[in-house]
Amino acid sequence: MTYFLVMGSLALSVLFTLGWALSRLLRWVASGLSLGVGKGSARSRRSAGRGSRAAKTAKPKPKPRASAKAAAKAGATAKAKPVGEPWRITRHLAEWRSSTALALVAALTYLVARLAEHGMSYRPPHTLPSGFSTLLLGLGWLSAGLILLALLHRLAVWRCR
Repeated sequence: MTYFLVMGSLALSVLFTLGWALSRLLRWVASGLSLGVGKGSARSRRSAGRGSRAAKTAKPKPKPRASAKAAAKAGATAKAKPVGEPWRITRHLAEWRSSTALALVAALTYLVARLAEHGMSYRPPHTLPSGFSTLLLGLGWLSAGLILLALLHRLAVWRCR
């Protein structure tokens, strides 16, 4: 009975995760088929309008005069630390928002399976089902990889700010 309960919950969580990924994929495909009336074009039109109005109404501010030493130091600092644009893979990772949720689902599934393994080791035969340890090993590596991917996502978001 415990075996069916554990395997059923694992199957349910895997099906839920795959269904969620499929729904996100369908939403992504549907947003790409909007025939040019997408979010990106509306954002660019709004930001272009705001920028031109702000440029027309902005009053020029007088620049405070700085000493020659401060100007030379600021120029040297700017030359020493050039700000570069993030790589394409970094921008792609920053846009992919589902990595944290997938890592959380995989880690919780792995923890529940480990708890079930611990509980099943105390049942009367004291043996686990044949493929359970292999499944547990695969879930562990999958959750570790997804957690690493989620951490890389957070790093990419920070870099692209």
